[in-house]
Amino acid sequence: MNYNNYPKTGIDNKIKIMQDVLFQHLGFENVDFYGRVQKIVNKEGKGLSPQISISNTERKEVLYDDRNAPGGSIFFVDNDEHTTTDGDRFFAKVKVVFMLNLNKVASIKNYRSDSEIQQNAIDLLKKLKAIEITAIEKGIENVLSDFNTDQIKEYDIQPYHTFSINGNLYY
Repeated sequence: MNYNNYPKTGIDNKIKIMQDVLFQHLGFENVDFYGRVQKIVNKEGKGLSPQISISNTERKEVLYDDRNAPGGSIFFVDNDEHTTTDGDRFFAKVKVVFMLNLNKVASIKNYRSDSEIQQNAIDLLKKLKAIEITAIEKGIENVLSDFNTDQIKEYDIQPYHTFSINGNLYY
């Protein structure tokens, strides 16, 4: 499902474009696509959780949910520091986070298809020219370093793959 019902304003304008293109062209089924997450104190009060607003009163955590989106989730995290030199064009560091079950999003192969999926996503983002790609990160602890990941246990081993495409976003 593509959760893209937020306004196209500021940084969210570019993020919404990337989100919609990834949703339309990656060919993933049973994957939830989200925009830019907010960092919210988790229910236990032990760190931050990546969430989006569903309505004025309801929030949804965007981490991989094998019951409702068995293929995985894709979302955007910004570094909260948006700078400018002229007051018109801003710059932020952004991660496009992929938490996937490879068995659910890729056709069955006799090898791990993580590199192919990464390359397909990179190619789509490069065509858009919406983000200047600077790095790929892998692993829960690296990709989700801003968030509490104590409850996430198995999602760094086959068939799961968590990675982010990091870059500079100008808007």
